[in-house]
Amino acid sequence: MLPISRILAPLLALVVLVGIVGIWDRLTTGDLNLNYGSYVPWGLWVGLYVYLVGMSGGAFSVAFLHHGLGITALRRASSYAIPIALASLGAGLFLVLMDLGQLSRFWYLYTRTNFGSPLGLMIWVYTLYAGVLVAMLVAMARGSRGLLKPLSIAGFALVLVFGGGEGALFGVLSSKPLWNSGLLPIRFLAGAFLSGAAIVTFAVVAFRRWSADPEEHEALGLLRLALLLLLGTNIVLEFTETSVALYGGVPTLVEAHRLIIFGPYWWVFWIVQIGMGLILPAIVLGPRLGASRPWLGAASLLIAVGLAGAKQNIVLPALAIPEFRSLPEAFVHPRLSITYFPSGTEWAVALGVVAAAALAFVVAIEVLPFLKDARSWGAGTPHGQRRVL
Repeated sequence: MLPISRILAPLLALVVLVGIVGIWDRLTTGDLNLNYGSYVPWGLWVGLYVYLVGMSGGAFSVAFLHHGLGITALRRASSYAIPIALASLGAGLFLVLMDLGQLSRFWYLYTRTNFGSPLGLMIWVYTLYAGVLVAMLVAMARGSRGLLKPLSIAGFALVLVFGGGEGALFGVLSSKPLWNSGLLPIRFLAGAFLSGAAIVTFAVVAFRRWSADPEEHEALGLLRLALLLLLGTNIVLEFTETSVALYGGVPTLVEAHRLIIFGPYWWVFWIVQIGMGLILPAIVLGPRLGASRPWLGAASLLIAVGLAGAKQNIVLPALAIPEFRSLPEAFVHPRLSITYFPSGTEWAVALGVVAAAALAFVVAIEVLPFLKDARSWGAGTPHGQRRVL
């Protein structure tokens, strides 16, 4: 067992136990101990669902670059990308399940699908994507390399559909000006690719089973370059969206952006999203520090944590602007409030589910023979014969 696995496994298991307590509370008391209500019907869990499912697609894109496009330097990273993608997808879908008022009715998404609804289509896309991930793990276990290319191509097509589809779920809601933008699906895709590449890079650095060699050097260089390009893209998109909205002067849109930037949770935007998720990693990944494995891993972890805050800043502020200004004062009740902060139960479930996903990945790389066997991590082809693009 890797040293980091020995440290993380028991810690993650403890956090999972906390999550089980939160899940039990959710199942036995319903919405009683949850802080969202009628005006803010979505909370921490929905924001994390969007983030984790997007991360899954971004992680899968690393596997697609290797199996679909033949970038052989990413061979090791792609092997870690598949279990990461499956674990994060499962965590995201479980969190949105916990958000349902009647958990047992999730089957209706399959048996009563409205194919004219983006949400109705998405559940089938998620299911097909999960099937591709499982099929790729089976193919890797059996050594069926010939199946990995077509599966990776099919999977990446599904990633593009649900990656942009998540943005469309919000973007088609014309009653929420913060969401109602054609740019939102692009922002979701860009954020997904960045968070997925970041978590795979962190896993490659932190859970390395192989000796340093030219293949690893090339892979880390490619991942670092990808992170820098994606960071630049996300910074441009964030600046464009915010500046155009503020300059345009649409009152409800300006109010939502001001709430994000200067509201009670300004620190989520400035410290978590912008500082941890974008600016600091871009500095660390520069020429002086970025070539170092520890600094590359640290920057990747910062991105993964920071972008989780970015998704909360998309989901919650739009709900905090009432359609009618006097509505919060007309009806006063804890469930009729536009002010939201996650309850203890919500935090417990969220942390427990994320820890369970991380623990699943640790168990996978320690138990699955094709990920555990150190001999399989040797150089696949001589460095001079390796195809990069």
